[in-house]
Amino acid sequence: MLARLLLPLLTLHPAWDFHRDEMLYFAMGDHLDLLRMQFPPMIAVIAATGHALFGESVLAARVPAAFGGAALTAIVLLLVRRLRGGRAAVLLAWLALLAAPVFMRPSVLMHPVIFDQVWSTLAIAALTLAAHEREPRWWLLVGAALGLGALTKFSIAFIGVSVAAAALLDGELRSQLRGRWPWVALLLATVLAVPSISGQMVHSWPFVQQMQALRSGQLEQVSATGFLREQPMLLSAALMCAIPGFLAALRSTARDRVPVVAALVMLALMLVMHGKGYYAAPVYPVVIAIGALKLERLSRARRWLTPVAGLTMAAGSAVLWPVGVPVFGPQRMIAYHTAIGLGQSAKTNLGEPLELSQDYADMLGWRTLADSVGAVVQRLPAASRADITLIASNYGEAGALAFYRDRARIPYPRSTAGDFWAWGPGPTSGNDVIVTGAASVGDILRTSYDTVEVASTTDNPLGVPEERKVFIYHARGARATLATMWPKLGPNWN
Repeated sequence: MLARLLLPLLTLHPAWDFHRDEMLYFAMGDHLDLLRMQFPPMIAVIAATGHALFGESVLAARVPAAFGGAALTAIVLLLVRRLRGGRAAVLLAWLALLAAPVFMRPSVLMHPVIFDQVWSTLAIAALTLAAHEREPRWWLLVGAALGLGALTKFSIAFIGVSVAAAALLDGELRSQLRGRWPWVALLLATVLAVPSISGQMVHSWPFVQQMQALRSGQLEQVSATGFLREQPMLLSAALMCAIPGFLAALRSTARDRVPVVAALVMLALMLVMHGKGYYAAPVYPVVIAIGALKLERLSRARRWLTPVAGLTMAAGSAVLWPVGVPVFGPQRMIAYHTAIGLGQSAKTNLGEPLELSQDYADMLGWRTLADSVGAVVQRLPAASRADITLIASNYGEAGALAFYRDRARIPYPRSTAGDFWAWGPGPTSGNDVIVTGAASVGDILRTSYDTVEVASTTDNPLGVPEERKVFIYHARGARATLATMWPKLGPNWN
């Protein structure tokens, strides 16, 4: 487990900054309120802990993510051992999780994704053990995992549906539903989910608005064909274990069908909901564990099978490691992706072409932006700095300015984007503002301020389109107070 924890940390190139989303989560940590947050609060707790331990170092995000990847691996390997797998099965499962980019990249980025994978895998693993061992007390772990998942990401609801379907379709698990443990587990999951639900109720269900924005934007780019085509790419050489895992369910008496049924239900739900390809990933680790056990059993008659599968996954992991982990600087990453045939595939969530994958493009330029804004603020007279309001056009810029505010000597930023809008316009009047954003932001400011000038710009040619050239505006002479305008300006969930 130590190797799995350290590998992404030791191979990460220092050129990369925090990811846009990580900046938002750090800001959520600044406003931590377990029962009143617009987003499931666990990521804010994790971000606040990372920030407290590591300060402005990228380790504040990389270490929690690496621990998530190590925890995912530990759950899978412990399941393999619990199901009487030997060293070969453990090694195959370990290699499979390294070989799949869909599990490696999340263990570099401090997003809810990696922790969602952890809780989903734990729930399906516990359900599998409840069936294999005919022990209904495993349901308590299912409930705890689903409850922790609800504190992490609302997509855990789909895992809950998948778990329920697998239980109803398995005779042993169906009989356990007549006992008390599954229902105690349901109660436990519900209690753990309270902070996420209460936050939604306080803010009038912002999750619904987020999903509407997501469906009208990013999810419009997802087709059923594209979703299915993406699955083998996300697993890559880990298919050496995943395919035998799915095939193990063909034996009608096998308890191995429990995780496979859960996986198939999840895939069907994502097809219906037009989910992104990686949304289905949390159901694969337990299938991989079952596949590793299957390969180990088959290798007793075919001794060549384990070394061939292991070497194939090791080679796949080596080739695709820079796809999951940014081991090179930006220009070498572009060259490497081109060399392995991925150079033309990078696109934003809205389908715009990129030189780097969006995750990597979103890890550039944030310190530069904060320093540039800081330079603009420090040039102002002391009297102006006392009442200056800093406003960012999107949550990435707002998060970066919030995270690096001490370094840049700037006030806490405000924004109409999502969570930032809920935190309000701040105590200043808004008569004198510094605003970051695209060229079009200047035209918007001129409708509300007497004087608008471009104080500085930043260039980030490898970033996503809205960050390639950021204008830093200085506007004065507001025609209305910011507090008056604020309710009409947001929230913006795009």
